[in-house]
Amino acid sequence: MGSAHNVFYHGPDRRARAVGPLAAVLCLLLATGAAVGGTLWWQSRDADGGADRARPPAGTRPRPAPSGSPPVLVASVTGPVSDLPGRDFALPDALRMSEAELARFGSEIVPDSAAFASWYERHGAVVTESGTITVALRGNAAEEVQVTDINVHKKCGPPLDGTHFEGHSQGGGDTVAVGFDLDAADPYPQLRARTGAGLKWTERHYFDEQTLTLKPGERETLSVGVISARHRCSFTLELVVATRDGVLTQQIDRQGKPFELTARAPAAQGSRPPAGYRAAYAQDRDGWHPADPAAAAAKGAGR
Repeated sequence: MGSAHNVFYHGPDRRARAVGPLAAVLCLLLATGAAVGGTLWWQSRDADGGADRARPPAGTRPRPAPSGSPPVLVASVTGPVSDLPGRDFALPDALRMSEAELARFGSEIVPDSAAFASWYERHGAVVTESGTITVALRGNAAEEVQVTDINVHKKCGPPLDGTHFEGHSQGGGDTVAVGFDLDAADPYPQLRARTGAGLKWTERHYFDEQTLTLKPGERETLSVGVISARHRCSFTLELVVATRDGVLTQQIDRQGKPFELTARAPAAQGSRPPAGYRAAYAQDRDGWHPADPAAAAAKGAGR
């Protein structure tokens, strides 16, 4: 399957125009910059309130924010961190570890955040299926500004099918109110509503119902969920910010590198990982052990 590259900007009318130890280590792994503030839910605010709020001239077209004085400072970026109970991730290649190598992986590499970060990067590891990106923001303009949209720049191809890792179940993530379906031809920020069964993807545009503003020096933590069931995607985020100087855009990535997320490897209907992978490992209470993709595939086919 070939790769596809998509860049989308959503205008005011919302029509798209082309333009545990393991969990703790994974959370620290992709963090950059200093931690800022606590995680806050984006709250609805009075769209007509705030005398000092930026109101760009009507018909203003977005343009890149000046790098030296952006309206919003991105203080830190973390993730994607897996939302799955086992904090699953995958490698592009089949990794065959001996019993001694696997024991060292569990006892020396996983518990050490620096060692695991190096290992993770060296092997091209990518979070599978569902993840959360956390971005610490701070208002940097002389007046209150408003984030009016978030765009995605993505490049997608076939899912990784090399090696699957599934840690000991620790409970999944369930706190992100805005998210992107990377399988969509035109991803847009969806509102995720709380229900009795957790957060539900509503297919409603987040910014049609919620408002995010930042006063000078004000801090907010933005959590963005991403999912994919069919592709491996590399992508960046783009804030669209309304200011008195016009509508400005700001790119968000991981220190110059794109974020990544991969769907699970293709497998027979009814199968679940590690079916479809060429190698796999799973963590139990007593440590890490090899898993059998063929047995998982056969079990799925027999259902």
